[in-house]
Amino acid sequence: MRVFIAVDVDQPEMVQSLRALEEELSSLRVPMKLVEPENLHVTIRFIGEVSDFIVGEIRSKVLPSLRFRPFKLRLAGLGAFPSPSNARVIWVGITEGFEELKAIREQVDKGLKDLGLRLEEEEFVPHITLARLKERGSPAVLKFLMERSNYEIGEMTVTSVRLKKSTLTPRGPIYETLAEARV
Repeated sequence: MRVFIAVDVDQPEMVQSLRALEEELSSLRVPMKLVEPENLHVTIRFIGEVSDFIVGEIRSKVLPSLRFRPFKLRLAGLGAFPSPSNARVIWVGITEGFEELKAIREQVDKGLKDLGLRLEEEEFVPHITLARLKERGSPAVLKFLMERSNYEIGEMTVTSVRLKKSTLTPRGPIYETLAEARV
């Protein structure tokens, strides 16, 4: 099973703001795959393919051990991986709540390592993916990103962290919540 740990963006006003940005993006007429509203999230840790047993261990041991208080997540600014001029993934940044997300990630990583999982050591760059581009180097995309580099999207309160299953399909991923840790 392919799984990850995330904070879902499921507050209607925030989803609506992100959808409006996606609609602006699609008006650029650049080939891309937009993230469906129900799939908007901040990845805490991508785990990858694991057995049902490990999923059960994450559900029963890692998630219940998470300790955090409700916190504000402020979304602002657009960017791209690997860079705005060579955009492959367009994302919304996090300007408040980073330290809380980082603390949750550290707890998740400790719990996963305690289960014997080997984790990729990568820089933690919390973001919300809006689109995956099929072609790179679009001047229209670069202009769009530069004009919105400090764009204020809004804020939401985080009260849960979820274990998500990802099923890849030709039409895009389908996410399912398997377990949840709430404050």
